[in-house]
Amino acid sequence: MQEYRFLPAQVMFSTHFAVSCLTLFLLFCSCPASAGSNQVNHLDQNRPEARYVSADTTTSTPEILQIYKTIFQRAYLVAPDIRKARTEKSQKSAQRYTAWAKRLAPSVSARLAQVHDFNPDDDSDTPEDPESPQPYNYVDGEDYQDWRFILSLPVYQRSVSVAVDIARVDEQLAENTLRIRTNELDLRARELLGDYLIASYRLLNLDNSILLSEKHVAQIRRGYELRDQTRLQLLRAEANLKELEARRDLDRHRRETALRKLLEFTGLEPGEPVLAELLGLLHDEAASAGAINSLADLQQAYKRIRPFIEKQNQVDRKKYFIKHSLLYADIHLKQQLARQKASRHTAGEWPGLNVQGSYERKEDTQFSKFDGEGTLSLVLSVPLFSGGTLFSTRKTKAMAEQLADITYHDDIRKTVHAMEDNVELIRDLRRVYLTQQAHLRQQEEIVRLSLKSYAIKQTSMQDLLTSKNRLIDAKNALMETTTTLGSLYRQLAWQLGIPFPLPPLPQSR
Repeated sequence: MQEYRFLPAQVMFSTHFAVSCLTLFLLFCSCPASAGSNQVNHLDQNRPEARYVSADTTTSTPEILQIYKTIFQRAYLVAPDIRKARTEKSQKSAQRYTAWAKRLAPSVSARLAQVHDFNPDDDSDTPEDPESPQPYNYVDGEDYQDWRFILSLPVYQRSVSVAVDIARVDEQLAENTLRIRTNELDLRARELLGDYLIASYRLLNLDNSILLSEKHVAQIRRGYELRDQTRLQLLRAEANLKELEARRDLDRHRRETALRKLLEFTGLEPGEPVLAELLGLLHDEAASAGAINSLADLQQAYKRIRPFIEKQNQVDRKKYFIKHSLLYADIHLKQQLARQKASRHTAGEWPGLNVQGSYERKEDTQFSKFDGEGTLSLVLSVPLFSGGTLFSTRKTKAMAEQLADITYHDDIRKTVHAMEDNVELIRDLRRVYLTQQAHLRQQEEIVRLSLKSYAIKQTSMQDLLTSKNRLIDAKNALMETTTTLGSLYRQLAWQLGIPFPLPPLPQSR
């Protein structure tokens, strides 16, 4: 999937992939084993002899946890979603400061002007006798320079107060969004790393099966040359080998795609040292299976959500969600923000009280002497008539608030439904998981017995090849279900408001 949506911040799991795991057990006979990447070395003559490796869920590769910790910490610094959330939080903090400054701090502005009067008044107190002695007084002519300082302090302005409330909720929403994005980073990065591990495991599984098939084909060819095997048996063995080799190319592409998705989401570069450590860790099928088990950590993960799965009902889970979840906080803050923005529609209909002052050049004084006079006043403005807009603005506000409430309840309903879908999916997949474990053990026993039966010619070539291919699919299916369950456990805990502890967060840039 290309997006990882969360409701309503938004946490969503691709149920298409997860539900496919439910049907995977019923389709073992026909499911192709496809996953992979070209980062696995080509088959050559120097590789160790292949053997059947069980997908034992008790195996572990704890080194994957340190690798994941490094990936998470690097991604926290460079992942696009986290960087955008941090930047938005800083922006909203600046907007809140601006809103409070406009609410509390007086604004002072200066005005300088070069004035030209048209048709000025010609009256003058100067005596008509120009020779009579008179003191010199500056008189503004047609052209003069002017200066003025203007002060304004809103004691109460509805529009300014609403802007403060909007900025406050906006900043709270941005802080909550950053926390959500951080938890989403953990969820999504684990899921994408799990996809990469699955793709690597499937390729290594197939790679191991190809080695076994090559050995088997060589044995049949020798038997055919000794006339102990038929040409039909040889052709079937060779055809099965060709089919596995063809599927390997698709598996390599799948692994490359999984790696690109991981890099795209985390913001990591292909040359990161941690990726080289990851590739070195996945050196064989057993190590890959252990990495999948360690990253999923099903036993410990299930302990966190077990009461919500086995004991609590939907009503109890919803109450816990409303009380603890960051997702509910996101829904609630968005409703508050929408209602505050609705108040702007009626802000112009409220009275306003302002302190206004001015200090300006006194008339008929020289600009350079800065001789001034000023005023200070308390101004109350009351809107008396505005064309009947009071009714329409109130209705606009009421409709905007109604839309906010509808969106609030719809988002809660969608999130709770998604949470309940995950609960049911977890219950179903746990049953499938246990069935797949038993099925895998049966398939391993079938392959061992088929090899012995084929050696004494009691089993046909077709039955042997079929049992081997089903073993491949059984191992892949169990590992995919393990990864899916691990992701679902963590996602449900996150939705409810009991997220798993995150790796230590590095200092952001």
